[in-house]
Amino acid sequence: MSDTTQSIQVPNVQSFLRGFPWVVMILVFAFLSWLFWEPFLSMFMDGESAQYASIGISTIGAYLVSIFAIAGQWPFQKVENKWVRGILLILLAKVIAAAFWIMLVRVFHVNIVMWAFPIISNAWLILAATSFVGGDAHLPNVPPVRKMFLNLIIAVGGTLVLLRTIVIFPSTWFAMLQPIIVTGGLAYLFRRVKQPTFSILSWSLLLGLMWIFVSVASWLGHFTIDHNAPQFWTWNLGAGSAEFNLFFAFACGLNFAVFACTQCWPFSRIRQPWGTTIALFSVLTWCFLITRAIIPLFNTIVPGDASLWQAQIMAWHTVFWGFSWVYCFGVGQKPYLWAGQKTPGTWDDVD
Repeated sequence: MSDTTQSIQVPNVQSFLRGFPWVVMILVFAFLSWLFWEPFLSMFMDGESAQYASIGISTIGAYLVSIFAIAGQWPFQKVENKWVRGILLILLAKVIAAAFWIMLVRVFHVNIVMWAFPIISNAWLILAATSFVGGDAHLPNVPPVRKMFLNLIIAVGGTLVLLRTIVIFPSTWFAMLQPIIVTGGLAYLFRRVKQPTFSILSWSLLLGLMWIFVSVASWLGHFTIDHNAPQFWTWNLGAGSAEFNLFFAFACGLNFAVFACTQCWPFSRIRQPWGTTIALFSVLTWCFLITRAIIPLFNTIVPGDASLWQAQIMAWHTVFWGFSWVYCFGVGQKPYLWAGQKTPGTWDDVD
């Protein structure tokens, strides 16, 4: 038996136990980041802008970690020790993200209270379209580092175009996309389908799920669908309650890394498409439970009306740390087989 074959694992309870401490640390480091970034950023901007920049430190930081991973952990790919390399990547992403938001406010005088979420949402939309769903099919046979810079050109240009036209594309798709990708749901449902049809099918599914997600939230009284949204929010579906926005922040931060760190166990032992389906409902469930638990905690830490907003800022910091554990330190990233899968990472050889 070859070394490659021996290294392929079938996830079990040990996979979960190895990954679970990293899941806990997502929440711990998110809380510490919440404590640090707003006071630090307040030295460079007003308090309200610092709150939005704090969210941006996490979300744009996670974006940077992702594109560094696409480039083979550039610029530290030659650092042999994975812990040193991972820490350097995290520090670099944080420094660049902090400089980005500080420059927007201090140099370009951008009102990030108004523009932070459109910038974040549109940038991630383009990364998801080109790399996560698109599989970088638009840049075949391009070396990783060059691919990263070419994707950045597309991302910056595309984000500017979106900001000047539709302003913001609804971001609720993110809560659906990550668990379906990491559990292999898209790869299974659309196996042997080539680009661009794969992307068309994937986004059609995501938009449908997004509409169901928002409709259920509206039915429960936590989302107001606005059919006559102001021009600034041309493509905005409406507004969520403070509780919904907190839940959504956790759903964006804990919908990928929890599965990745634990190798999707126990869901990876359930044959597709039911494994992905149950996993998606499960992530929404645990984010709901965490939301319910965090609200009374922040009511004691931050008395008054600001408690849910501050809890949301903290929740957004889970995005960065989850992506960092996976992409910087490789937690849970050894090849493994899903139930019924023949080759790790693909379903193209399954009927």
